[in-house]
Amino acid sequence: MVVRSRFAQVRGHGSARSGAAEHWRMKLTSYALLPLTLFLIGLVVALAGEEHPTIAATLGQPYVALPLFFFVFVNAVHMRLGMSEIIEDYVHSKLWKTAAVAGNIFFSYATAAAAAFALLKLSIGV
Repeated sequence: MVVRSRFAQVRGHGSARSGAAEHWRMKLTSYALLPLTLFLIGLVVALAGEEHPTIAATLGQPYVALPLFFFVFVNAVHMRLGMSEIIEDYVHSKLWKTAAVAGNIFFSYATAAAAAFALLKLSIGV
């Protein structure tokens, strides 16, 4: 049994079958960001007023760098998902939508790669 309106059946439009997966990915990343953001806020408060060498040494510790790396990666995925949803909802031109989605993917993962490189450079001196 097909659960679509007559108009949707005639036009051939219906569910893209990806909405639930995107929704759950967004919820999962938002739940993962909760403790990671609290860790980041605590770290910023603890390092407030410290000198640059102390901050660099603290960020270079593996028990600090690893949660920060996870924060950067999960935040990039969450940002990509959220912006993709906004782009798909509000950009109507096929060309602009394709360009915006490609730019969104590039921007989110390029910023995550830059932040991950900075963390690697601090932690192992790449």
